[in-house]
Amino acid sequence: MVKDYQLREKLSVAAKGQKFVQEAPVVIVVCAQTDNHTMTCGQLSYPIDCAIAIDHMTLAACSLGLGTCWVGAFYEDDVKKILDIPPEIRVVELLALGYPKPSAIAPKPRLPLEKITMREKWQNL
Repeated sequence: MVKDYQLREKLSVAAKGQKFVQEAPVVIVVCAQTDNHTMTCGQLSYPIDCAIAIDHMTLAACSLGLGTCWVGAFYEDDVKKILDIPPEIRVVELLALGYPKPSAIAPKPRLPLEKITMREKWQNL
Protein backbone atom coordinates (compact mmCIF):
# COMPACT_ATOMS: atom_id res chain seq x y z
CA MET A 1 0.00 0.00 0.00
CA VAL A 2 1.49 3.33 -1.05
CA LYS A 3 0.38 6.55 0.64
CA ASP A 4 3.51 8.67 0.21
CA TYR A 5 2.87 11.48 -2.29
CA GLN A 6 6.30 11.36 -3.94
CA LEU A 7 6.04 7.60 -4.46
CA ARG A 8 2.52 7.95 -5.89
CA GLU A 9 3.87 10.65 -8.21
CA LYS A 10 6.56 8.26 -9.46
CA LEU A 11 4.01 5.46 -9.80
CA SER A 12 1.88 7.81 -11.90
CA VAL A 13 4.79 8.23 -14.31
CA ALA A 14 5.33 4.45 -14.38
CA ALA A 15 1.61 4.16 -15.13
CA LYS A 16 2.08 6.00 -18.41
CA GLY A 17 1.35 9.41 -16.86
CA GLN A 18 -2.10 8.56 -15.54
CA LYS A 19 -2.60 11.53 -13.21
CA PHE A 20 -5.27 9.91 -11.03
CA VAL A 21 -2.67 7.41 -9.77
CA GLN A 22 -0.84 10.34 -8.17
CA GLU A 23 -4.06 11.98 -6.99
CA ALA A 24 -5.48 8.91 -5.26
CA PRO A 25 -4.63 8.98 -1.56
CA VAL A 26 -3.74 5.27 -1.65
CA VAL A 27 -2.37 3.00 -4.35
CA ILE A 28 -2.38 -0.71 -3.63
CA VAL A 29 0.36 -2.47 -5.56
CA VAL A 30 -0.77 -6.06 -6.05
CA CYS A 31 2.18 -8.43 -6.27
CA ALA A 32 2.68 -12.16 -6.56
CA GLN A 33 5.46 -14.45 -5.49
CA THR A 34 4.93 -17.24 -7.99
CA ASP A 35 6.23 -20.58 -9.12
CA ASN A 36 4.35 -19.99 -12.42
CA HIS A 37 1.93 -22.80 -11.60
CA THR A 38 -0.40 -23.50 -14.51
CA MET A 39 -3.91 -24.68 -13.72
CA THR A 40 -5.53 -27.61 -15.51
CA CYS A 41 -7.28 -25.16 -17.85
CA GLY A 42 -3.89 -23.92 -19.08
CA GLN A 43 -3.96 -20.52 -17.35
CA LEU A 44 -1.32 -19.28 -14.93
CA SER A 45 -2.85 -19.22 -11.45
CA TYR A 46 -1.17 -16.11 -9.99
CA PRO A 47 -2.86 -13.46 -12.20
CA ILE A 48 -6.26 -15.02 -11.54
CA ASP A 49 -5.62 -15.30 -7.79
CA CYS A 50 -4.58 -11.63 -7.74
CA ALA A 51 -7.66 -10.63 -9.75
CA ILE A 52 -9.90 -12.40 -7.24
CA ALA A 53 -8.19 -10.55 -4.37
CA ILE A 54 -8.52 -7.21 -6.17
CA ASP A 55 -12.18 -7.89 -6.88
CA HIS A 56 -12.81 -8.48 -3.18
CA MET A 57 -10.93 -5.28 -2.32
CA THR A 58 -13.02 -3.25 -4.79
CA LEU A 59 -16.27 -4.66 -3.40
CA ALA A 60 -15.20 -3.90 0.17
CA ALA A 61 -14.13 -0.38 -0.83
CA CYS A 62 -17.45 0.25 -2.58
CA SER A 63 -19.34 -0.82 0.54
CA LEU A 64 -17.44 1.91 2.41
CA GLY A 65 -18.23 4.59 -0.20
CA LEU A 66 -14.74 4.47 -1.70
CA GLY A 67 -13.89 4.42 -5.37
CA THR A 68 -11.28 2.22 -7.01
CA CYS A 69 -9.65 1.92 -10.38
CA TRP A 70 -7.69 -1.06 -11.66
CA VAL A 71 -4.53 0.06 -13.42
CA GLY A 72 -2.98 -2.42 -15.82
CA ALA A 73 -1.19 0.12 -17.99
CA PHE A 74 2.14 0.42 -16.20
CA TYR A 75 5.77 -0.50 -16.67
CA GLU A 76 6.46 -3.32 -14.24
CA ASP A 77 10.23 -2.80 -14.11
CA ASP A 78 9.73 0.88 -13.25
CA VAL A 79 7.28 0.05 -10.44
CA LYS A 80 9.76 -2.49 -9.06
CA LYS A 81 12.56 0.10 -9.05
CA ILE A 82 10.39 2.75 -7.38
CA LEU A 83 9.29 0.42 -4.59
CA ASP A 84 12.41 -1.77 -4.27
CA ILE A 85 10.47 -4.90 -5.25
CA PRO A 86 12.76 -7.91 -5.83
CA PRO A 87 13.11 -9.19 -9.42
CA GLU A 88 11.43 -12.55 -8.68
CA ILE A 89 8.20 -10.84 -7.57
CA ARG A 90 5.61 -10.00 -10.22
CA VAL A 91 3.70 -6.72 -10.07
CA VAL A 92 0.30 -7.77 -11.37
CA GLU A 93 -1.83 -4.66 -10.99
CA LEU A 94 -2.11 -1.26 -9.34
CA LEU A 95 -5.31 -0.31 -7.58
CA ALA A 96 -6.03 3.38 -6.99
CA LEU A 97 -8.23 3.89 -3.93
CA GLY A 98 -9.99 6.96 -2.58
CA TYR A 99 -13.21 8.92 -2.38
CA PRO A 100 -14.41 9.63 -5.93
CA LYS A 101 -14.93 13.16 -7.13
CA PRO A 102 -18.65 13.89 -7.60
CA SER A 103 -18.11 14.34 -11.34
CA ALA A 104 -16.52 10.88 -11.52
CA ILE A 105 -19.59 9.12 -10.18
CA ALA A 106 -21.68 9.25 -13.37
CA PRO A 107 -22.05 5.73 -14.77
CA LYS A 108 -20.31 4.96 -18.02
CA PRO A 109 -22.40 3.77 -20.95
CA ARG A 110 -22.33 -0.02 -21.17
CA LEU A 111 -23.25 -2.45 -23.91
CA PRO A 112 -26.51 -4.32 -23.34
CA LEU A 113 -26.03 -7.69 -21.65
CA GLU A 114 -27.28 -9.59 -24.71
CA LYS A 115 -24.43 -8.09 -26.77
CA ILE A 116 -21.71 -9.39 -24.47
CA THR A 117 -23.08 -12.74 -23.29
CA MET A 118 -23.88 -16.03 -24.96
CA ARG A 119 -26.14 -18.85 -23.86
CA GLU A 120 -25.29 -22.51 -24.08
CA LYS A 121 -22.74 -22.32 -26.94
CA TRP A 122 -20.43 -19.81 -28.64
CA GLN A 123 -22.11 -17.62 -31.21
CA ASN A 124 -20.42 -15.12 -33.48
CA LEU A 125 -22.05 -11.78 -32.73
